[in-house]
Order: sequence, then structure tokens, then C-alpha cells
Amino acid sequence: MAAVSQSTDKNDVVSAMSKIVDGGFSTKVSSRGLTSKKEINTTVHEAKPGTGIVFVVTNSDGEAIDIPARSEFVVNTLRNVVLGAKGTRLCIIEHLMAAAAFWGLEDLVVEIDGPELPLGDGSSAIWLDAFKKAGIEKRAVVAIIELKQVVTVTKGDRSITAIPDDKFSVSYLMDWNHPAIGKRWHTWTVANAVEDVAIARTFGTLKEHQLLGLEEDVVSLTEDGFTKPLHWDDEPVRHKLLDLVGDLALLGFNPLKLKARFISCKGGHELDVDLVKKLLPAIG
Repeated sequence: MAAVSQSTDKNDVVSAMSKIVDGGFSTKVSSRGLTSKKEINTTVHEAKPGTGIVFVVTNSDGEAIDIPARSEFVVNTLRNVVLGAKGTRLCIIEHLMAAAAFWGLEDLVVEIDGPELPLGDGSSAIWLDAFKKAGIEKRAVVAIIELKQVVTVTKGDRSITAIPDDKFSVSYLMDWNHPAIGKRWHTWTVANAVEDVAIARTFGTLKEHQLLGLEEDVVSLTEDGFTKPLHWDDEPVRHKLLDLVGDLALLGFNPLKLKARFISCKGGHELDVDLVKKLLPAIG
């Protein structure tokens, strides 16, 4: 249970590069960034047990800044999860975080040469593919961490509730006033294939994606449908589950270890992070 008791002191951070396992796995991923529109290069290294996930970001001054992937380092949740430390920020971390959780990984050092992680197709597929190509086998995750009580966060008509259970699962209710979405409900449990959620792509309006120059790369929402064929007709709600799993990994350990059911009603990154902060005292 060492991961649960990780230090949360922002000043108590040992250099992440010293935590890389000699002879451990390593895999590289390069892809276009969403905000920088530049090629982003990353290297994912296996780290020593108890390290958690730590990003090592090379900033504009060429300095390598360690940013632990924990909730107290979150500085923004408006459109994606942004971490920050020592004046350096890192955007769009949730898709890698989800991929690591699904693949049974929780101790990683991730080097990045830009302000964001590669977007790929807007899902976790780019990371799962990298793990597979590097020969990193999917590791079984056993639910061993108890949730001592029901935990709920709310904001307006949005809410997320964590309920003690005997295994990990996530459910999401989407309610969008759009003819191709409407009300959707989906649940993922550890008995399901990780790809059922991990390859679900992010989505946004076509106008927004055109402004960002991403309309050829990702799924865009038109007035009555989508610009690309969907993997499933409920792919948008599945992507919300991907985000939730990735955000729960900000607990500092693999969230699939939790004996809990998570039910999100129209939640998003802001509520996800609020829940993580409220969960920490309720974990035994």
C-alpha cells in the first residue's frame, strides 16, 4: 500500500530520472500536439516501485522539471487536465494516465520535450500501441484498496459518486442536446476489454477543431452527426469513461486497485479532480 502513503509535499520530490529502472522497459511516442501544433516527443520509462507516474518536462529554458501526476499538482481542468510545478505546465495528461491504468502500470517516468502530451487520434490508442510495440505485457490489477465510505461531489446538475464495492467499475451518464448523442449511459468493469473504452476518441465541435487545425485528425461534431465514422454509436460516452479513469489515476496509484464503483452524471475533469481530492481521506 506504499502508493497510498506517497508524500504529497511539493518540495519533497526526488529527481525522477533517478527512479528509472536500469534495464526496464522504455518506449517512445511522437505525435502532433493539440495546442502547440508541433511534434511532441515523449519517452516512457519503467520506474521503481512506489514512484508513481512522474512527468519530466523540458521547459522553454531547457530545464527538466519534475511534475508528479497527483491531484495537488493540477492547475487547470477547463478543457483537459493541466499539471504544473515551478512555473512549468503540462497539458492533456489524462489519455496516457488512463492507458497506464488499463495496462496495469503505475510507476513510470515520462520525458516530454513540450508543453503537452501527444494527442494521437484523441484516445489512449497511441499509448496502448506503444506499450504493445515495446513488448510491455498487460499486468493484472487486483482490487485491494478499500473505500471506507460513500463519497460524492456535485456542481449544479452534475455529480460523481464513489460507492464501496468488491471491485472497480465506472459508469457515466451523458445528456447532450444533440440528435446524435442525447442521453447515453455506459459502464466499464475490469471484466470488459480495455479497448472498449481506451480507444474511444475525444470529440468537439467542427468549428472548434477547424480553429485548431485538427479537423482531419480527430472526430468533430456537426449539427446533426459526426465528421468520421464512430467506433460505436456511444463512443462519446465511452470517452468520458476514459477521461474518468485517467483522472482517477491522479490519486497517485492505479485506480483499478480500488474496491469502488464510480457513477458520474454529466461529470468532467473539474469534478473528477474534486472527487480525487475528497477520496484520499476515505481510502483505507
